[in-house]
Amino acid sequence: MTEKRKFYGMRNDYMFHAVLQKNEEVLRNLLATLLEMDEADIVDCHLENPIELGKEIEGKECILDVKLTLNNAKIINIELQVYKQTYWVERSLLYWARAFDSLKSGEDYSKLLPTYHIGILDFTLFEDHPKFMAQYQIMDVEDQFLYSDKLCIKVLDLTQLEEAQKQSNVNKKLLKWASIFKAETLEELEQLANGEEVFEKMVVTMKKLSEDEKIRMQCEAREDYERCLLSEFNAGKREGEEIGEKRGRAMGEEIGEKRGRAMGEEIGEKRGKDETEKKLVQHLMQSMKLSEADARKMLGL
Repeated sequence: MTEKRKFYGMRNDYMFHAVLQKNEEVLRNLLATLLEMDEADIVDCHLENPIELGKEIEGKECILDVKLTLNNAKIINIELQVYKQTYWVERSLLYWARAFDSLKSGEDYSKLLPTYHIGILDFTLFEDHPKFMAQYQIMDVEDQFLYSDKLCIKVLDLTQLEEAQKQSNVNKKLLKWASIFKAETLEELEQLANGEEVFEKMVVTMKKLSEDEKIRMQCEAREDYERCLLSEFNAGKREGEEIGEKRGRAMGEEIGEKRGRAMGEEIGEKRGKDETEKKLVQHLMQSMKLSEADARKMLGL
């Protein structure tokens, strides 16, 4: 019996890059969907960072984002990120800035092209502001007047797919693409692609890529790398929690000890004072034949 081969879907960043590199029709469809534009308006999309498929990537930490120029008029950077990145906001700004800084020596500022950084994330970037598709630009904080259209950062949150499917005003093509990214098996992907030519062609491309053992090895290597990152993150988080717990316990014990000492001294002082007053009252009562009330009055108690 033939062993079933592992499925590498579009959330594997190597497969993601490979599919978009091999199938321009799929690339155009994804671009049009993410940028909310008519696919017919895409005259040219030039991939700026192709990879040699099957060749081992130098440095597993290499970011397999997709960089391209659209219609010679826009720079697009698409990054797929499955595991939560603590500094993703800062990183996205840095990647946008690097892509935007495209002037050659002697060129003037008018040559700078609008630059888009698009993150396809399988985690929620802002827990207190979850959104299926968000778009961020520089604008006046009072009246939202746009400072420049040359900076745009878009974020597609795949974890918000189920919530987005309940809404009637969400882009159906975006829902389809999000479902494609979330597909866990080849069967699920084929079911989603059924009846839509561009997605059926995408499945064919993925199958062909998966038949290449070298490409499969790179997909596996990327998955292992991402898994190691997640393990290290979780280990660091657990270690941090343990250190925090120990420090908290020690601090609590120290505070408790100080409070206990202070309370003990206060109680002891009060008891000592009460005992002294009692002895003085008794002494006056005996020596001067006074009542307790008169003795206490004489002592100012």
